[in-house]
Parts: sequence; structure tokens; C-alpha cells
Amino acid sequence: MQTGWTIPLGKIDGVVERKTVTEKLKTVKSRPVREDDVFLCTYPKSGTHWTWEIINMIVAGKAEYAKHWKNSAALEYRSEEGLEELASPRIIQTHLLPGHMPELLWTRRCKVVYVQRNPKDCAVSYFCQMSQQVFEGSPSEQMTYTGSWDEFFRFFIAGSVPYGSIFHHVEKWGNVPAMHKGFEICHVQYEDMKQDCVAQVRKIAEYLDRPLPESTYQEIADACSFENLKIACEKTKDQTFHKPWRDGASGYFRKGQTGDWKNWFTVAQSEEFDRLYELEMKKYPNLWMPFPEN
Repeated sequence: MQTGWTIPLGKIDGVVERKTVTEKLKTVKSRPVREDDVFLCTYPKSGTHWTWEIINMIVAGKAEYAKHWKNSAALEYRSEEGLEELASPRIIQTHLLPGHMPELLWTRRCKVVYVQRNPKDCAVSYFCQMSQQVFEGSPSEQMTYTGSWDEFFRFFIAGSVPYGSIFHHVEKWGNVPAMHKGFEICHVQYEDMKQDCVAQVRKIAEYLDRPLPESTYQEIADACSFENLKIACEKTKDQTFHKPWRDGASGYFRKGQTGDWKNWFTVAQSEEFDRLYELEMKKYPNLWMPFPEN
């Protein structure tokens, strides 16, 4: 186990994962898929809860919160039986790579929404989550990561965190249309959602072939603002699929800002990350990612 991590980690296809996830991946590829399933795919800390709630509201046709947390529909954490109990259309959330997804997803041409975020902000938010979260079933009941930010930074740029390298993740999802004969994915940028959420709600709705009145787009954007969604998740939603973190907080909702990395990265770390970014952009021609300074 890597220093600082209190959970067992392993590798599958060269990607670092929690040991419990590597076990689940043995059966995920063969899982049943419904034609009307919608898959929300993200690298961790890219706005997953936010977008999952938006998609649920679009499908429902109104700004009404889903009953449960998005963990109720997490592909790699729920059992096959648990996911089968969900009513159609299912909004299934995952951080997995395309190569680890159910094979029927590609043949049935399910809808896929992929959200990405400034990688520097992802790194900071990921560190904060791992430093506060106790995974269910943890024998030590310690925080998932007990090391320093500087140590975590080194793990992150090396791709030695659960779900691996953020660059590899974005590149693999960006390459899906080439790998699966023009498979269409709806790409959404976290920063665009912060700047004009209504426009992104409309974009997702049109991709899902579920256009709604402009007033409903605005209502959904308002209901899913950071503060409103945080309150709904902590005070209104059924907590069956959510285990509170340290001090009983939800944990997932920290700041919901862009550019917070500037409060964490040293000048040297920022410059090192920028060099890595440029190298990765040259390595992967399908890597679409805004420059991390933005």
C-alpha cells in the first residue's frame, strides 16, 4: 500500500484502483444494459453530483431533486442486483474508463455525458475529499488519505491515485467515437457550467432528445446551484446511500469554485504541472482539455 493511503490499492490494466473496485470490474463488462440508460462518466471531482442531479431533472422534465444521492446509481459500487432495481430510465454514474464499461453500452448506443474540469482544481478537490472521507467498511476508520498535500500532488501527477491519471482518463473518453464507430458523447466542461449553467442544461437536454421550455432550464439551473444542491443533499434527500464524513458533513460539497488551485499549488508545482500538461497534450492527439491556468 502506498504511504499515506489507508485503503488497499491495486492495479487493473495498469490503472490504480481501490481493491474493492478491481474485484467489481471482473463482472462489470458483462452487466446488462437497458437501451434507455444514460451514463454520466467523469474523472473524480469534476462536478459529478451536480451533473447527475441536472440529468435526473431533465429526464423528469421538472426541477425536482432525485430521492437518493447519486451513489445509489454508481456503476462500480452498487451490485448488479441493486442497479437492476432502479426504474428506467436509469441515470448511471461512473468514474471508470471506457475499456472497463459494460460491453452492451456500445452496441446499444446508450447516451453518455462526459464532464471534465480544470485538472489543477480536480487535484485539490480530490486531495480534500480523500483527506476527509472514511470509506464504508474501512477497518481502521481512518481518513482515506492521511498524507500531506505535497505528497498527494506527487501521486496525482504520477497517476497513482484511484482511477489513475486524469490525462489518460480524458484521452480515453475523447477517443470513444474513433474506437466505437462514431459513438456520440455529450462533452460538458465544469467551467462552462459555472459560467452559464442554463446553456449547459439546454445542451444536455437536447443531446438526450428531451428538450424542455426555457423556463424549466432556468429552474433546473437554480435548483442545482451549489448552495441549493448542497442543502438538498444534506437536508432533504434520503441518506440510505450516503455515509456522512468527518463531523457529519456531506463532504462532497466543499466550495464548488473554479481556480481554487491557486490557494494550494506552489509556483514550482504549478510550473511542473504545466510542463506535464504540455507533454500529455503532445502524447494524446485526442486529449481535449483547457489549459489549466484558465
